Amino acid sequence: MSAVHRLATAVWRRLGGRWQWRVLRWRESTFLVGLTGVVIDDDGRVLVQVHRYWMGNPCGLPSGWAAVGETWEQGLTREVREETGLTVTDVRVVRVAPVPAARRGPRIEVLLSGRAPGQAVPRPDGTEVLAAEFVDLAEARRRLRPEHLQLIDLAVTS
Repeated sequence: MSAVHRLATAVWRRLGGRWQWRVLRWRESTFLVGLTGVVIDDDGRVLVQVHRYWMGNPCGLPSGWAAVGETWEQGLTREVREETGLTVTDVRVVRVAPVPAARRGPRIEVLLSGRAPGQAVPRPDGTEVLAAEFVDLAEARRRLRPEHLQLIDLAVTS
């Protein structure tokens, strides 16, 4: 081991856990985790929402950001509950994909699927989501953004 590595090792060990963490956070990239969910009811219909803040076509799947300390599954469950009042079960990860930094900063997108039990009726929060309803796959394909159509196909076939 070279003298430089021995010195770096000694400094690193003396820093201690808190300062080591700060150095890592400063040195390594951080990113957001975007969550998108395909939520299906007992009749095989897909939850479609009209999002207040989206540019272009505001119709899309439930989505949001993962919060610190929650699993991705918990994040989707929380987002859907906050935006529609629905309880989502059987949530699972379908795909994780990086998003190029040139497209809105460093982040990854996680596609999840879940079920809305019984004859669930979404009640939009009126803040982020203006409207929400379960629609059949054909209607979802007419309304949704092109990138969400691909996500439905991935979630339904997996």
